[in-house]
Parts: sequence; structure tokens; C-alpha cells
Amino acid sequence: MVAAVVAPIVSVVGAGALGSMVAARLANAGVATKLVLRAGSPRWRAVDDGHLRVHVSGAAPMTSFVAAASDAADADVVVLATKVWQARDALLAATPPPTAPVVVLSNGALALLDEIPGVAAAATTHGCFETAAFQTTHAGAGTIWVADAKAHGVFSRVEALNSTLVSSDEMTARLWRKLAANCVLNPLTAIKRCNNGAALATEADRATARAVVEELAAVADGVDAEDLYDAVVDCAAENAENFSSMYQDCRLGRPTEVDFLSGWVVARARARAGAAPAVALVRARAGGARSDAEAWVCAPRA
Repeated sequence: MVAAVVAPIVSVVGAGALGSMVAARLANAGVATKLVLRAGSPRWRAVDDGHLRVHVSGAAPMTSFVAAASDAADADVVVLATKVWQARDALLAATPPPTAPVVVLSNGALALLDEIPGVAAAATTHGCFETAAFQTTHAGAGTIWVADAKAHGVFSRVEALNSTLVSSDEMTARLWRKLAANCVLNPLTAIKRCNNGAALATEADRATARAVVEELAAVADGVDAEDLYDAVVDCAAENAENFSSMYQDCRLGRPTEVDFLSGWVVARARARAGAAPAVALVRARAGGARSDAEAWVCAPRA
């Protein structure tokens, strides 16, 4: 007798723009998917008969009804898509089984690899922003790079996610490219109050980007600054219509990830008896961004 093949259960921890998009696309493809929320949270109130209605507009628009859960206790694969500063507590609260690989799609995955033992990093250039809870605009169709074969098997069920399985060495290189984009585009979009496509519009912007990636290359082993710069330019073009998470956080007066992205680079430079003045300056300027609604001239519209 041939044993029945049991489909894996995927728990997505983090119901923001990226997590909602990934969960909706997986569920729509027939993958047993659960979107993990804090019970009693404002977003939990949207649960109806155990499910959430998630609408994705932009690239490959669709609507999906995704199962809601308060934990990931029965997960076979966990996708962590929270803000970097929320990741550790969210994962602890989700209580995934020790056998389930935890794949980090959050920004700042390099910092999380230091902080949370045993997680597997992934990198993505998909660009998403929310217009309301569970209303996600997939503004930039990108790629997910992952070194975990089980997670890749899940992501590859959805053509729109464009999953690529890579070696651990290539994964590390991809994470540094992702960090470069986060340390350049996210702060600049907050400082300039613009979308990704306008972040590198001036020569001064591009000079800032080059200075930042030079400092990143100095604290990374075997990473080329020109490669990092090209990754930033490519990401800006691929996600030109997207509004970065830092832009949105500043616009809405929420905490940003700047201290966990740029701040991590500055701390790493200091630990190596060096400095990262360009990264530190961009970090400080982004930290001073204000949520004056009238000043945010290219805010995303519902």
C-alpha cells in the first residue's frame, strides 16, 4: 500500500503587506496556509468564520480567503514576515514546532540570524504596500531567494512568487544585497517622502547610495561595493511604484526599522574598530522624518 502524501501546513507569521500577499497567493494555489495573528488584536477582529479575506491588487491581482490562527503549533513550514524589531517576540508567541523550518522574509534578516538561532534566511525583492488591513498592493513583482529546500517547494507552487533555490553562499550574498537596498532606499524614501522610483533621482541621492554601499562592503566579507550598488539600482527600478515600509511607517507615525537595519551596520563597523558615517547620517535623517500628512505628497492611495 502506498502511503498518502500529506500536504504541508504553512504558517505565515506577520499579517502586514508582504505576509498577507504571500499567504493569499499560497492559499489561492491550494497550499494549506494559515495567517498567524495575535488573538484579540485589531486585525483579529477581521476574522470571519475562521478566515480572513485578503485582497491583492497590482501585479497578478486576486482575492483569497486565508485561514486565521493564533499560533503556528501545527506548522510544517513557518514564514516569518514581521518587522525586524517584532520578529523575535512574534516567533516566540507563535510557538512553532521544533521540526518546522522558520524562513525569515523580514528586512534585516542578517541581524535576525545573529539574534534567533536556527532560523533560515530568505531574501525577496517583491514590493508591497497596504492601503488598509488585508488590502495589499503588489507594486513590484520580484523574486524570493531561499536556501531551504522545503520552503522552496512551498513557494514554487505559486508562479507569481518566483522562488529560486540557492546555495548557502549565494544566500549570504543575496542578504547583503537586500540589506544594501534597505539601507539606501528605505531611508531615502522616508527622507524625500517619495516612492522607490524617485529615491535615486538626483546625483546627490546616487552619491549617498554609493557612500552607503561602500561602508556596507567594508563590514561584509567578500562583498563587492559595485555589486551592492547595482542591487540597489535594480531594486529601485523593479519596485519603482512601491512605497517602502519605512516610508509608510514615517507617514503614519509608527516605529521604523532604521535602527535595526542601518543601526546594525553601524554597530558592526564599530565592532571591527571602524566607522560608517554615511550610514549613520542617513539613519539620523530618516529617524527625524515626520508624519505630517500634508507633507507626504505621494502617499499611496486606496
